[in-house]
Amino acid sequence: MNYEEMLRELYSVHPETKIKLGLDRIRELLKRLGNPQNAFKYVHVGGTNGKGTVVKTIGSVLKAHELNVGTYFSPHLETFRERIRFNDEYISRDEAVEMFEEVMKQAKDMTNEMEPTFFEMVTAMAFLYFKRKKADIVISEVGLGGRFDATNVVEKPVLCVITTVDYDHMDILGSTLSEIAFEKAGIIKEGVPVVLGNILPEALNVITSRAKELDAETIRWGKDYRIVNEKFELGRNSFDYLGKNRKLHVETRMNGVQAMQNISVALASLGRLEKEKIFELDEKKTFDAIFTLNLEGRFEWLPSDITVILDAAHNAPAMKVLVQNLKKYFPSKNVNAVMGILNDKDYKSMIEEVAPAVKKFYITSPMSERATNPFDIYTWAAKAYDNVGFVKDVKDAVSMCHDMSKEENAVMLVSGSFYTVGAARTFLTGNLEADGE
Repeated sequence: MNYEEMLRELYSVHPETKIKLGLDRIRELLKRLGNPQNAFKYVHVGGTNGKGTVVKTIGSVLKAHELNVGTYFSPHLETFRERIRFNDEYISRDEAVEMFEEVMKQAKDMTNEMEPTFFEMVTAMAFLYFKRKKADIVISEVGLGGRFDATNVVEKPVLCVITTVDYDHMDILGSTLSEIAFEKAGIIKEGVPVVLGNILPEALNVITSRAKELDAETIRWGKDYRIVNEKFELGRNSFDYLGKNRKLHVETRMNGVQAMQNISVALASLGRLEKEKIFELDEKKTFDAIFTLNLEGRFEWLPSDITVILDAAHNAPAMKVLVQNLKKYFPSKNVNAVMGILNDKDYKSMIEEVAPAVKKFYITSPMSERATNPFDIYTWAAKAYDNVGFVKDVKDAVSMCHDMSKEENAVMLVSGSFYTVGAARTFLTGNLEADGE
């Protein structure tokens, strides 16, 4: 089996349109594989937004301190291999095939009721890979929710993290912040410390109550750590991190208010890992690791003949932050946008955030089975806004928006989903590592 054959078979295992939460299937699959999730220390990162940045930052800093680090992301932008990384290197094509074949060998013997989903298969592949690579520690982001997510099978992580709690996946997680927070708090384990980001009071009360029940120490934004002296410059931003026992000056290529908050969550997490004697933090190594940090598709500046911003904001709260960043970095420039949104998202709320902030935006179709019919979105949007257009193909939409933005000396934005941003990024950069269509 080659890599392309593996992808076809993996994506056919259980379509992503049929999400099945629960831990019985993943536990059984991992048991058949020898429980590889018990072979390393584990940091579990949940939350509505910001998980990827936190995972990336913690992993990069620990790698700079000579630890062997596995990181697990979901979803990916351009290649499946982005999801599973060891010391910040993507899993190779051959290793991905090897992991899939071993996991599939066990999965095919499970009954129909216990058939693993796509995400469960990939999670098992990741854990098996990290065991084989002899990872010292694994930093993993939750796929969806927390309580019943496949990543929530490690019984005793060294640290849990919850970045934010806001409205997303309401059909699955609940319609109120309290209900959503309850699902996010499902990753908290008895006696395991939990780092909390800038979380709204209604959700924070639920999470801290659950942590108290489980005797889990909380390290809270605004109480135990914070940031000051933020300075924003595209491609070079800075702030001062103030923790209980350490002050750090931070500079980063990552852009935006939320990126700074997410990096501070990671720094608070690293401080707790240091207290657990996982490593001893060196300030220069930490500064250098964060200074060179980049995470594709998160208010990413893609230098070209025009200013291109790629941001995988995929819910209304993330879109609100995106608009704030556009105003902060480009206060006097017009912005034209390409938007492609998945069918499980509140597209009306997302568009209501972004439409007033851009001169022109094109509705397109994300390259995913979960894509909303883009013409339905366009039909709704066209009734509410006079600056909307429709181009079904992502590449055509990006090309049209690029030409218009170049002629107007405007900023081009691509957003709405990881799938839209990933396709646009591949098209704009000619990335040879991308999996392709």
